[in-house]
Amino acid sequence: MAPELISRLPYGPEVDIWSLGIMVIEMVDGEPPYFNEPPLKAMKMIRDNLPPKLKNLHKVSPILKGFLDRMLVREPGQRATANELLKHPFLQKAGPPSCIVPLMRQNRMR
Repeated sequence: MAPELISRLPYGPEVDIWSLGIMVIEMVDGEPPYFNEPPLKAMKMIRDNLPPKLKNLHKVSPILKGFLDRMLVREPGQRATANELLKHPFLQKAGPPSCIVPLMRQNRMR
């Protein structure tokens, strides 16, 4: 949940960009930020602290870190838009959608 939602401030599509950043953290770390905290404490931490960081930063490329940093910006107006993210090197270097199924099959075998 984006800080502005927790603070009950007006919000727009920027909250979805924040949520995408949180999902990236969850995919890399295997759990969302503040997973072991009680829900109200986690919400307070999101509202009051700097944006959450990856626990497993060593697992990601600088390009992915930069992509994540564009999404997890406290000030909604400074957060990247979806169009800006589509132009980010992380997505520009991504393979075509057709590469996903073989990757999933390969990883399922492990």
